[in-house]
Amino acid sequence: MSNFVAELRDVHKSFGNTVVFCDVNFAIAERDTVSICGDSGSGKTTLINVLGLLEPPTSGRVIWESCEVTYTKMSRVARLRSKIFGYIFQQCNLIPELNVVENLMLPKRIAGEAGEADVDFVRQLLRQTQLTKFENRAVSTLSGGERQKVAAIRAMVNRPRVIVADEPTGNLDEKSANLVMDAIVGLCNSCGSALLLITHNKRFAEKMQTSYVLTNMRLRRME
Repeated sequence: MSNFVAELRDVHKSFGNTVVFCDVNFAIAERDTVSICGDSGSGKTTLINVLGLLEPPTSGRVIWESCEVTYTKMSRVARLRSKIFGYIFQQCNLIPELNVVENLMLPKRIAGEAGEADVDFVRQLLRQTQLTKFENRAVSTLSGGERQKVAAIRAMVNRPRVIVADEPTGNLDEKSANLVMDAIVGLCNSCGSALLLITHNKRFAEKMQTSYVLTNMRLRRME
């Protein structure tokens, strides 16, 4: 049995007559670090949306944990997605009126699963990222880099098998971007999650074990 967590096989995606990408074959395995680069508008975000079944492929197969997934049981897909994928976006999307711990516990509270073990886990990750002193601070008082670290921790709360980081440092200065990227990699290592990084930053991309570029509607592995 494959140790791939998520795969695309011969995937094609179009919007009407506009082809976004075609013949994409891609897989990410346990504890992998993978980057996908490409110009703005090349289809990178659409590709990860298809991988996460947030939107359907036009043709081809999406496979999670060796099983092909379909749109026939979307409630089950949503539950499974929350266990397989954790997302970090360019915008941190935190609730400014809540403090750091409240933001981090919100996904668990919404699901009715919050417990002391979850609070302990969150505090462990805050220590790892040197944010413990901010745990009772409103996120509106944090710097951009600090907020993005909090967003990275939030993506870990469900202990997902893959962290999908879509331009996570796009709004940050170079120093903050380096700190946030180091935090994301460190969190993935300590939690045993694979990392799929979507980025324009070639330096960050080259730090991943495997790098791809999406260009001219094709996904190409970079040697």
